[in-house]
Amino acid sequence: MTDETEREDKRIGRVAVAFFMILVLAVCLVELDHDAVPFLSIDDPTGDVQKLLVAAMVITVTWVFLHYFGILFERITIPKVGSHAQSRSMWKLITYAIWIFVLSVVVFSLMGETGNLVLYIGLIGAALTFVLQQPLLNVLGWALISYRRMYRIGDRIAVGGAKGYVLDITTMYSELREFGEWMQGDTFTGRIVTVPNSLVFTQAVYNYTKDFPFVWDEIVNLITYESDIEVAKDYMLESAKKVVGQLMEQNYERYKRRIEIRDLHQLLLKEPELRMELSDSGVNVYVLYFCPVEQRRKIKSEITELIWSKFMADSRVGIAYPHMHLIGDLPK
Repeated sequence: MTDETEREDKRIGRVAVAFFMILVLAVCLVELDHDAVPFLSIDDPTGDVQKLLVAAMVITVTWVFLHYFGILFERITIPKVGSHAQSRSMWKLITYAIWIFVLSVVVFSLMGETGNLVLYIGLIGAALTFVLQQPLLNVLGWALISYRRMYRIGDRIAVGGAKGYVLDITTMYSELREFGEWMQGDTFTGRIVTVPNSLVFTQAVYNYTKDFPFVWDEIVNLITYESDIEVAKDYMLESAKKVVGQLMEQNYERYKRRIEIRDLHQLLLKEPELRMELSDSGVNVYVLYFCPVEQRRKIKSEITELIWSKFMADSRVGIAYPHMHLIGDLPK
């Protein structure tokens, strides 16, 4: 924890304690005998003021508890789960559950007679449905995201035209550290994107890391028909194996266990493989592999550099590119 964070926590703590002491003093004033101390006591014959003050005290204590216990929770659970993002995601769900319980108790206690409960709930529900349609959709979207585990803090996703690393998931929106856009590959742009949770009902959600933090990628080169295709294939395969061959072999079994549909096992690569396709001006040679999602561009660059150096050192391989040949004598 940085010094700035510690100072902020201390400041929040002091404000919370001061607010709590004010609430305690207010409750004491309500409880004082009005006849004995008329200039200090507050006249509250119905007890509504006291209920409101007690409710405010409960909410304040809950907020302070969740704030500081959340810091302790992350410090305890990070070594066990091995991920700061996963620990924070777990605490978010626990926090929301506690708030729902506390606020429900506070609201029901303020309503008083149970006979009016149905009427209150109906009126409140109608008002919320009419006025807060979009916020309610965001809350429902958050519930769907959490229940179906569509994504969590630390995942890399694409939704609603935005791509990024999930920083936070609240009841209203999700925050992403954006990558792509004007940057090639999965390089971060430096921007933070705020995405409404309601988009999960209308937009496709792409999760790069839900089942396993690996993605598939390929490199393609258009080789001239005059080249030695077998040599070109060997160079591309050797380059890919040198960069990601060992990594793929080490993670093959783990990846295989995480695939939900067993029929896809036969499609999983244990090492880089080649594919070919005929084109108008040459032969497209593809090398396929999987790699960690956060290193995709770096690995692709390393493999491409090795392939390029091998091609340039061997005259038997030529890369096709757009050019023009003039055949015959030029007119005089």
